[in-house]
Amino acid sequence: MELCEKTAADSCTFSVVKLIILSAVGGSVVGLFALFLFFFYRKRVAKKEEIPTNHWVISIKETNGNKLSMCENWVTKMRLHELRKATNDFSNDNIIDSGIRGNIYKATLSDGSLVAVKRLWNTQQSKTDFLTELTTLGKVKHPNLVFLKGFCIARNEKLLIYEYIPKRTLYQQLHQIEANTKIKEWPLRLKIALGVARGLAWLHHNYKFSIVHRNISSKCILLDQDAEPRISGFGYAQLVNPLDAHLTSFVNGQYGNVGYVAPEYTCVPVASLKGDVYSFGILLLELITGNVPTQEANPPYGFKQNLVDWIARLSGSSLLNAVDKSLSWISCDEELLECFRIANACVAAVPEQRPTMLHVYQSIWAVGNRYGFSADDEFEMQPNYNNHHPSNSMEQIGSQEICEIHELHD
Repeated sequence: MELCEKTAADSCTFSVVKLIILSAVGGSVVGLFALFLFFFYRKRVAKKEEIPTNHWVISIKETNGNKLSMCENWVTKMRLHELRKATNDFSNDNIIDSGIRGNIYKATLSDGSLVAVKRLWNTQQSKTDFLTELTTLGKVKHPNLVFLKGFCIARNEKLLIYEYIPKRTLYQQLHQIEANTKIKEWPLRLKIALGVARGLAWLHHNYKFSIVHRNISSKCILLDQDAEPRISGFGYAQLVNPLDAHLTSFVNGQYGNVGYVAPEYTCVPVASLKGDVYSFGILLLELITGNVPTQEANPPYGFKQNLVDWIARLSGSSLLNAVDKSLSWISCDEELLECFRIANACVAAVPEQRPTMLHVYQSIWAVGNRYGFSADDEFEMQPNYNNHHPSNSMEQIGSQEICEIHELHD
């Protein structure tokens, strides 16, 4: 009897211990499973957060063998997978700029050199048109233009490869940095204006086809180590025949940055050389006043129009009231007034009344003559551009002597 009771008690104790062990094991399994679900969920959320920015990389993984088409045999052996590696799969951390036409990524190549990779968004060009345009643009070289090194097409993705310019944009130098590092010297701002005008004049007048930039603004002007301006963004402008410049259409229907767009574009959405001239005029006013195009400096009470409208209300020496207060411009009154006149000619409401970029360049060079800006250039005007006569608005620019075309020759 006692033996039976003892056996029953031992059996009960064993069952309790077994139950405790099973409960502990079961609890551990449940805990591990819950932990697994937690990390799995976090990983899925992290992946979802990445999708809006670089999910497109997944679609081109199968095209890693694609060669990059490089201009003038530059790194001809480079392939797409190397470009992905150079940008860490086009990571957000490598984005150095973002605009209406796509992101720009900083890429570090295997040899340590740097390039900038532009991914174009929603391009409507056919592959044939894209190749034709980029092959031509790859031959465009000028000291005031950012050099297009190459391009790549992978499925529906179109990538442009530019030289890397480490300095800030002109917009950042004027509006987004500390006051003590802002460009305050008038001669330096004049030099920047001259360089931009020089680069645009070259695009407009010195090639088999005129190249319309379409999107000139302080955000597309990069400054190199010597504060020499470099125009970016022209690599995805369409080429325009000089005899039919009015027939080109916009890229993706975009008009450009707000404040820089020529007024006629709201009625006739086609790009033109005169549209670039208008945008440059806005840029010149921005350099003089230190204000963005949609904001006027020290406007009269109750006046809330844009920079162009405000400047148009001023005349004579009163224009000097609009000069950037942080700018050092002692004994530069006449130069500033002359640049105001050049800018006003560029932003004329009627496109035909605006000067050509060649004459704008020559006029700005004449203004900065005392600073020793060189009149020489490494390009020659093509004969078929002799029909680009100055418009009547050039008479409004002032009494500064206009240089002849041959003065730009080496």
